[in-house]
Amino acid sequence: MSFVARRAALRVVPRARGFAAAAGKQSYREQQEALTAHAAETTELWRKISYFVCIPAIAACTLWVRNVEAEHEAHQHHLKEENDGKLPEPPKYEYLNRRASGPFPWGNNTLFFNHHVNKDMDAAEEE
Repeated sequence: MSFVARRAALRVVPRARGFAAAAGKQSYREQQEALTAHAAETTELWRKISYFVCIPAIAACTLWVRNVEAEHEAHQHHLKEENDGKLPEPPKYEYLNRRASGPFPWGNNTLFFNHHVNKDMDAAEEE
């Protein structure tokens, strides 16, 4: 069947407007009550999900991170004991700690510098 014949056949068939018939089945008040009931059910569902899924998941992740950080701290302490109270010197690779546009305005160390974990770039530059 050609496109023109198919188009002509579709124009002859009367079309029914389905959306107009659906509007008359329920009154406005019934629709609002159904909407309110659905909103209450959905709110209760998400409240249960929050209490029984999200909060335990956050607690489990918090405990896991705490254990990982405790192991890391113990390892750092062990390294300090082996090296007379100091962390071992990291390798001096030429591609580490490069600044393409010069030092930061506040010095060579990053803004979130932690002397317990990070290498002190000011002390390294003086050596």
